Amino acid sequence: MNVFGQVRVTHAFLPLLRRSQQPRIVMVSSALASLAHAGDPARPEHGFLSLDYASSKAALNMIVSQYARALPGFKVNAADPGNPATDMNHHTGVHTVAEGAAAIIRLATLDPGGPTGGFFGNDGPVPW
Repeated sequence: MNVFGQVRVTHAFLPLLRRSQQPRIVMVSSALASLAHAGDPARPEHGFLSLDYASSKAALNMIVSQYARALPGFKVNAADPGNPATDMNHHTGVHTVAEGAAAIIRLATLDPGGPTGGFFGNDGPVPW
């Protein structure tokens, strides 16, 4: 679902997005997909082992990069919502869902000069 579900939804919406004056695609990723963070023992992502989840989100980041180049005129980005308290983590996250959604909303409402093909969280760019 982390990869193919987002690809299927994107393809389903492409006809509508192509009619938009400012098409935006935001795929929800995770800092756990950051190879830079995973390789840094000082980062919490380094200690979180999740072969399937982290790998699927890393694959999703590559899909974002591919779509950003394949869809000129679109803004296509990956968003890291951080660690919001949700059912997925048994509500042990460190912030609210609304706080996690902030990066997603910001990317979905980018102005025409905004970035494309990037990975962003609430604090700015996330390293690949």
